Amino acid sequence: MRQAYQTILLVDHVAEAIDSIVDACNQLDLPPVKISTAFSSDYALELLEEHSFSLVIVGVSERLKLVDLQHLATSQAPKPILALLPDSEGNQVMAALRKGASNVFLQSEILDQGPAFSLAIKSLLNQAELIEQNLHYREELEKSLAELKADQQAAHQIQKNMLPATDVQLGAVRAQYLLIPSLYLSGDFVDAVKVDDKLTLFYLADVSGHGASSALVTVLLKNMTNRLLRNYRRQSSFDILSPKDVLHRINVELLDTGLGKHLSMFIGLYNEADASLSYAVGGHHPMPILHDRDGCRFLEGRGMPVGLFHEPLYDERTLQLHAEFEITLFSDGIFEVLEESNMEAKEQRLIDAVSGTKGGGPNSIRDALLPSTIDAAPDDIAIMTICRQ
Repeated sequence: MRQAYQTILLVDHVAEAIDSIVDACNQLDLPPVKISTAFSSDYALELLEEHSFSLVIVGVSERLKLVDLQHLATSQAPKPILALLPDSEGNQVMAALRKGASNVFLQSEILDQGPAFSLAIKSLLNQAELIEQNLHYREELEKSLAELKADQQAAHQIQKNMLPATDVQLGAVRAQYLLIPSLYLSGDFVDAVKVDDKLTLFYLADVSGHGASSALVTVLLKNMTNRLLRNYRRQSSFDILSPKDVLHRINVELLDTGLGKHLSMFIGLYNEADASLSYAVGGHHPMPILHDRDGCRFLEGRGMPVGLFHEPLYDERTLQLHAEFEITLFSDGIFEVLEESNMEAKEQRLIDAVSGTKGGGPNSIRDALLPSTIDAAPDDIAIMTICRQ
């Protein structure tokens, strides 16, 4: 808590100045001032370590040298210090200023130039007030940043707990992924779950924007899909059996939140019984890459972003897969770190990386595409693979 008054520390034999200083504080438009005294440099330094003073006034003398003034000025910084020189030391004014004094008066001037001395004190106390305000704001900012960091750490842990294992076997298929967030929290999200003995649902979503607000939407997304899964198992809703219907449900609920957030999403449903893949696209780019014995190619499909339109169009497609395959999904953040000059070249680079790694999974694909370290990714990056071997 900030003090309701300012404080002045008088150092050494400046008793003749005390009355003038008190008068200056009483006559000028100043907040309440508390005055403390110290009669040695060592004691003054102890006080400065233990307390914060708005202004230090130092009487330079045989006992208190300019070097002591320098030590006091260093300890008092960044707040001001006023030096009072003996009448015979007028030629030391520049030296005192070089040692850190904010202003200098000869002791005889305290009485001879009373108004000027009072105004000097007022000016230095006003300067100290600004510095104290800035220090207070800085302390409050540091406190707020510490609280924000704690909140982000908690949110990061929540988001981490919502994600599936980075490498998990789901029946006949293996799901793997990696996330490279541009900030502490990610707006990219992936999931892969068993719907029943034969069906496996997987998706990659990319929420607009970055950071906490986008991460909040991933929490909502996880909750929505979990609810659809529970409804299916309770036989109260079968929307989860249709990727297109899942997109419509998420679209409605995201609009109802009023968060002003939207997302792109690819969602797939793999059926082990007949080795088929049903999928739908919600404004997602790039499209997933299918790698099998027939080669490497992008899946086809189109659809509008999720959470932008009240009546979006999504088409659902079904594809027969071979006994062995790998489906690789990317968020569009991958394009931001590729050096190719146009989209066609970037897409070809993805095809080449997936083909070249031959089922090595997300980490191998990342190594083929990205430098060993990314100091500051401009956008979240997610890579997910669904494979059967």
